[in-house]
Amino acid sequence: MIKRAGVCFILSIGLLFCLSASAWTWTDSDGDGVPDAKDACPETKVGVIVRSNGCGVQVDTDRLCLPTLDEQFYPRTCTQATPLVLNFEFAQAEVMFAQWQVFTRIKRFLQEHDVKLCLLGHTDSVGAEAGNMALSHLRALNVKRILVDDLGFNPDRFQVKGMADTHPVASNDFPEGRAMNRRVELFVEP
Repeated sequence: MIKRAGVCFILSIGLLFCLSASAWTWTDSDGDGVPDAKDACPETKVGVIVRSNGCGVQVDTDRLCLPTLDEQFYPRTCTQATPLVLNFEFAQAEVMFAQWQVFTRIKRFLQEHDVKLCLLGHTDSVGAEAGNMALSHLRALNVKRILVDDLGFNPDRFQVKGMADTHPVASNDFPEGRAMNRRVELFVEP
């Protein structure tokens, strides 16, 4: 009886040790969203887009094409715009952490091209017109703030404008459509 109790005690201690050791494997030392135990590239720099194994993805910036305000594309060799939109939570103007991958692409584009961008903020149709106008403008301002304060670009390269719910890209009758309409779009100024 005593032997069995001793074996159970030792097994219990071993199990606790294994469980506590596995908790340590879920740390993310480089902050790329991939746990260290599964991270094949444990020293990824902050802001790099990574695969599920933690290694960086090569983003093809040559193919990044933005629409212009005069309904063309930039660079002029482009034939269609690259989908590049920053989305927002309902009634919120704060940029979500998940949107930082978009900022990585914008940063590379702005480093390669000496252009000015117009940041157009949008909302869904829920709420009063005046509130939606203010919210859409604040969303565009927050995107500009990140581009200037966090990424170091000259503020003169950005114009912001709130559009409220005047230019929906999807139906406001359904939650999925409203989510798509809560956005900031980027346009190159001609």
